[in-house]
Amino acid sequence: MSFKLTEEHVRSFLDPASADDWAPFLSAIDADVVWTIGSLKEDLTCCTGVFNLQGWLDKVAPLIQVKLEGPLQMNVESLDIIENKAVIEASGSATQKNGNPYENLYCWIMTFDNESGKAVVIKEYMNTALVKEVIETNPI
Repeated sequence: MSFKLTEEHVRSFLDPASADDWAPFLSAIDADVVWTIGSLKEDLTCCTGVFNLQGWLDKVAPLIQVKLEGPLQMNVESLDIIENKAVIEASGSATQKNGNPYENLYCWIMTFDNESGKAVVIKEYMNTALVKEVIETNPI
């Protein structure tokens, strides 16, 4: 049976992430995902590169989380479904360890497998200059 992407499916893992429950989001991603963030070149000073799920968990996720006081609050601003792709615009906010606000905008273009329903390609765009600034100006 083939999978049909719906807004309900995408919201089933995005809405919990908005409440700091990232488990459904992570379980919706194939382990071998091709997750491109901002550039094909890996540069962990600003969290860019191409990663599989474990690479993202090991290299990218910890870089920003330890620089923030508390969880990143994600909010879905818009969501469009085009065949097996979801285009998601989101905003994220938190307080940095140095007391400054962290407010970033994100765009995820997620391609889902027609059988498993998991994301197999993610293209993520965000203000990587802000990410670099947060990494450089906050103590761990």
